[in-house]
Amino acid sequence: LDETEIWSYIRQLGLAKTKAKHVRRLSELLLSEHTGVVPNSFKALEALPGVGHKTASVVMSQAFGVPAFPVDTHIHRCAWRWGLSSGKNVEQTERDLIRTFPPERWNDLHLQIIWFGRETCTALRHDPEQCDICSWAMSKARRTKERQKRAR
Repeated sequence: LDETEIWSYIRQLGLAKTKAKHVRRLSELLLSEHTGVVPNSFKALEALPGVGHKTASVVMSQAFGVPAFPVDTHIHRCAWRWGLSSGKNVEQTERDLIRTFPPERWNDLHLQIIWFGRETCTALRHDPEQCDICSWAMSKARRTKERQKRAR
């Protein structure tokens, strides 16, 4: 497919034009340099167009079963709320979570926290008192910050 046709399938995504360009180039490279096989190493995946550390971690964990803890916005938010990370950036959150949990739990926890963050511990209109985890894990200082954010 050309970039325009790829874009037509993904246009509702943010940065769709750039993603379409990356998908096309990535596909060409997979066919020409990797004989149609998705690489199974972080280094090789991250060398592909449009593939960053988070995407490589998702592929490694979900496609190849390699322990990884990809951190998206949901995991980043929940880890900060629950006091598992300082929340400064996703790289720090990933390091904190990897230190906190054993590798054999990373792949499942990554999916479980994403789901919980999307369904229950949401970014908007979140009430820590009603959240099954925040109600006991969130510190008083973080609750105050959360209330201040909601008030804005």
